[in-house]
Amino acid sequence: MRLSRIIIFVCVALFSIPAIAHAQRSKLGVGSTAPGCDIAQWVKGEFNQAEAEVYIVEFWATWCPPCRKSIPHLSELQEEYGSSGLVIVGVTDEDAEVVEPFVERMGSKMDYIVAIDNRSKTSRAWMQASGQKGIPTAFIVDRSKTIQFIGHPLSPEFKSTLDQVMSGRYNKEKQTTAAPIIAAARRNAAGQSWEAAKKSYSEAIAIDKMVFAELYIEQFKMLLLKKRDIDAAYAFAMKIIATRGEEDPELLTWLAEAIASDPELQPNQRRMPIAIQAAETALKNAKQKNDPKYLAAIAKIKFHNGDLDDAIEYQRQAYFSANEKKKDDYKRDLDGYRRHAGVVQ
Repeated sequence: MRLSRIIIFVCVALFSIPAIAHAQRSKLGVGSTAPGCDIAQWVKGEFNQAEAEVYIVEFWATWCPPCRKSIPHLSELQEEYGSSGLVIVGVTDEDAEVVEPFVERMGSKMDYIVAIDNRSKTSRAWMQASGQKGIPTAFIVDRSKTIQFIGHPLSPEFKSTLDQVMSGRYNKEKQTTAAPIIAAARRNAAGQSWEAAKKSYSEAIAIDKMVFAELYIEQFKMLLLKKRDIDAAYAFAMKIIATRGEEDPELLTWLAEAIASDPELQPNQRRMPIAIQAAETALKNAKQKNDPKYLAAIAKIKFHNGDLDDAIEYQRQAYFSANEKKKDDYKRDLDGYRRHAGVVQ
């Protein structure tokens, strides 16, 4: 990421001063709409908040050892999720004479956008408004411009929240709202009140189909394992494939893997052609047609179906399509499939 020219930049629209002033008057927290920014200088790269998908605003300083420790981690996340729409912006209130040489020395180790605050206005809108006093502090903002995390960028919760936000499966406010509905669904399922359970599952899913996608699998397993209605379970599975594949192909890989390899299922409860159809439909609807995640999902289903040659080929494609830092994971499974097939490596 190249160093940009020095500019004075005052945000407009979402970046407006009224938006910042409003943030200062009200408590900012998880579930709040992200405030604007007021940037004096872009040191590395530039950022348009209005056009961003998922983004992280991180407050840091060159003199802060924990901040320096978090820089490689943030760079890794930018590399991992950049193609999926993530933008990371590091904001400091230090002078350009200090920040510019630091960023220059870091080079590719600090491979995300770096900005200098305009007289601490951005810090007040984010840090002060949310009661944060220490750095580094990171704010994760989802696709609806809602803050979903505030805290240390090296905390386990930060990474797990980001993973879910990137997949569109995290919204703390909605999860709190849905919790009693999901609990009711599970109670009804345990009590064999199938229609009541179905109603509660549907009500929870209706809150957000992406955030609560795992409930589709839970309902499928309720029909298959608790109600023991195989035909109803697989009719529901086919409905998932037909109605959710385009918007949520990852859900179809979950369904495929549940059918093919969930240890709770007995052999007579597995309909492998439907598992294969789900996995292949997922790949067909993936944004990237060579996405290693979806290729590997097909490989796994093929392996469990005894189609070892196909499993090896799909896993080989997944391996070559994978990011360099993740190739080892795909290679491990590829080697496993080859061993099962007796292939000499």
